[in-house]
Parts: sequence; structure tokens; C-alpha cells
Amino acid sequence: MIDSRAIHEPNRAMIAAVLLLAATMASAAIPRPAYFDQRAEIVLPVGYNRNNSYPVFVVLPPTGTQAARIAPRYGLDPARQREFVLVLPAGRPSRDEYLPHFSQFVQWYEERLLQDLAYVLEQYSTDPQRIYLGGYSLGGDLSWALSVRNPHIFAGSVMAGTRASHPVSPEALEALRQRQFRGAFLIGDREDPNRYRGINYARSRFEAAAIEHVYREYSGGHVMPASDVLQQQILYVTGAERLPDPGLPAAIARPGLPALLAHTSRDRFALRVGFPAEVNSDGIAVPSENQLGLRLEWPWSRYYLRTTAEYSSSKRSTGQRERRVQQDLVFGTGETHGFFGLGVGWDWMRQFADGNSYNQFDLILMRADRNPWIIPAGSADPERVDSLLLLRYAIPRGIAAGVASEQLLNLRVEYMLRIADRVVLDAGLGAYTLQNQPVESLSQLSGALDQRLEWQAGVGLRLPSALLWRIAHRGIAERPLPDGDLGYRGLWNLSLEYSF
Repeated sequence: MIDSRAIHEPNRAMIAAVLLLAATMASAAIPRPAYFDQRAEIVLPVGYNRNNSYPVFVVLPPTGTQAARIAPRYGLDPARQREFVLVLPAGRPSRDEYLPHFSQFVQWYEERLLQDLAYVLEQYSTDPQRIYLGGYSLGGDLSWALSVRNPHIFAGSVMAGTRASHPVSPEALEALRQRQFRGAFLIGDREDPNRYRGINYARSRFEAAAIEHVYREYSGGHVMPASDVLQQQILYVTGAERLPDPGLPAAIARPGLPALLAHTSRDRFALRVGFPAEVNSDGIAVPSENQLGLRLEWPWSRYYLRTTAEYSSSKRSTGQRERRVQQDLVFGTGETHGFFGLGVGWDWMRQFADGNSYNQFDLILMRADRNPWIIPAGSADPERVDSLLLLRYAIPRGIAAGVASEQLLNLRVEYMLRIADRVVLDAGLGAYTLQNQPVESLSQLSGALDQRLEWQAGVGLRLPSALLWRIAHRGIAERPLPDGDLGYRGLWNLSLEYSF
């Protein structure tokens, strides 16, 4: 008699080997999504102040949606909320990226998110004991999985529309209980049975482990809860006192604006033009100086690059106008909140209508800070420089041919302060010389100079954010060298800047 096990046992082994090989090949065939190499978007709360310590909320998206787009639906409008530093992971996950190997996807997501959180805790004023998660559908699945895999990191989680399938150990549940973790479970009352059973099993595990939580069913199947429902659970989990009304999205606050004006400026690029009039002791007059300028700023976490280019047409004490195209370039490096830097300034073109004007070269010392003192930062760009101090020295020309002693000072101080998203203050003080007429050689330059003592102060308001309306007052005491009479004039001028 033939023993059937002699036939079936090898078959079982063969089948197991085939299945193992197929699983291995399927796993190898699923590539790691490229967005796991991208840092999450970080959005600071409106009025961010580095002297405060803020909780962190990670918004986890459902399938096919970006976290940045779904955050307002969670009741966390990035443009209006004041409570959290928001972490908005990159990417728009698809089903074939996380199924059938969800555990692998969770591991990739976890690795990326923990890197982002380490960056946030290092760069911004945040509380490592108050890091929260929240999401719906896939976002809810990730909220559950990341919470139970990292019980010592997360303080609470909003888990909506989740099947809560990721396994959890008794040790992890005990760590959550000791951590005083808060959980919020949300599920539709006509949800898919597998999801419904999964979330209720997770809830029963929390009940058995005495972990603080709430459970709520809302009307519908696999649909996202209403924004106010999600917001209530966020308030419960985080202990926050208030969040912006989810019924008033930011877009409604700016009706009818053209697309070029509807954004909140990051102050990375700007175009500025002076109005063709000034107010002085004679009333409204043709401006003594016309300006058109460009500015580019690019801050990184530890580096800062800034360049400006400007065309100006300025009236001198001789009545002649000097036209000039000038550029500055400064680069700084430092710590998270501030930089020291050096730069240079030079003229591309400088001339009078009927003769030559000698180019000028400047040396620049810079100090730049983010969110200094108690000044609130902007909401659109956490890397933005809010305080900028420039010390500028113009190198005297014609030293070999004999230089006026007044040329040796040639020093100016300029300061700018950005306050939140709406206000920009600036001030300046200087003592320097300017060529007031054409000369044929540098040896004649010391007799063709104006000595100027100048101060100015300005205030700018963003209405809307993309447009900065600036009004400034300048006080100028000026005399022709070597022995001209000193005169003083005060003037008001207006400029408009477009930035993004």
C-alpha cells in the first residue's frame, strides 16, 4: 500500500516554496514611492513666536490626496489656524503603493515622518511631548499604525474611517496608557463591515488597556466626517482651546481677487516701483529720486542668499540728474534662527546726461534673524528672514589722486523688520558722499562731491498680501564739497511692491 503522505508532503513543501517566492518577487516589484525622499511641508501657526512652545499636528491624507489640500477639510486651515505647527507630508498615495504590502508602506512612511519630525523639533519652537496625528481612510490607517508603533512619540491621534488593521502588542498599549495618550475613533454607521469590525476591535483593545479615548459614529458609509466633527475630535485629542471656523475657508476671505494677488507672499521675489511724486516743503512735486527695483531672497535652514538690483534717477545739489543701475549680493550662514553674512555692491551703469559718473563699490556686513524677540513670524514660509540689518561701506574712489576726508566715512546702516504677514518696518541712517557733476578724471572727483547726512523711516502694509504699500519719510542734510552751504530738506514718498 502506498502512503499518500509520500505524495502530498512534498507537494505542500513545493507549494509553500512557490508562494514564498511569489511573495518575495511581489515585494521586490513594489518600488518605494519617490515622495518619501521629499521633506514634508511645514506650516507655522499664524502669529508664530519662537518664545512660545507649540504642539505639532501631522495631517495624514486619504488615498489620492495631498495632505496640504486635505488639511482645511480636517478643520486645520493652514492660513488661519494659530494652535499648531502643521506637518503636511509630501505625496499623494495610491492603492498600488500600499497594497498588498501595507506593513512595508507603513515602515517607509514612518521613516520619512520621523525624519521630518526631528527637523521640526530642531528648527522650530515646538513641544516634543505634544505631537499628534490625524487622518481619514488611509490617513486613519496610518494614524493608528504610527501611534501603536511609536507609543513614546505621539500624544494622541484622530483615526477616522480606519480598519485599524496594524497589529498592536500589549507592551505598546501599556506604553500608550502610561503616556496618557488620547485617541478618537470615528466611523460611518453604514461603513464597510470589515472597517467597522476593525475599528471596534481597536476600540475594545483601548478599553481593556484603560487608554483614554472617544468613539463616535456619524451618518454615512465610507465618507469623510464633516469638518466640524473632525475639529471637535482634534480639540479633544490635543486639548487645544479653539480652531478657526471650518465653515469659513481662507478663499472666502479674499473674494474676487485675481490669481496673481490671491496668495500669501513668501517674500522670495519682489518688484518695487516708486510713485512719480513726493511731498516736500513746496507741496507735491516731481520726486528728487525715481526708483525701480528687483529683490530675490532665498533662505535655507542654515544659509541665506539675497540679491537686489535697482535703477534710480537722482537729483544732485548742482541740479543735474544721475542715472544708476546698481546691484547688491549678500550671503550668510549661521544657526536656525540667525545668520551673519558678507556681501558686495557694485554699479553696472552710472552717468549724468552730459558726462561720466564713476562707479561705486560697497562692502556689506549683514545680520539676519528669523522671528526675533516677540515678533510674530509669517505663516506662508517658515524659512523667511524677518529681521535684516545691513552695514554698508562705500570704498572711496580717487584715493591715489587725493581724496576728500569726507569720503573716508561713507557709511550707511539699513534695517528692515517684517511683522507677521501684513506689516514691514524699515529705517536707515548714513553719512556718505555722492558725485554731483561729471568730471574728466578721478583727480577732479574730490571737488565734485556732495556730502550727505541722511535718515529715513518707513512703514509698509500688505493689502492684499501680494502688494506692499510703503510710505516713508527721508531727512537729508546736504552740502557741496569742499565748502558749500549745508541745506536740509524733508520729503515723503510712496512706493508699491509686488512679491511672492
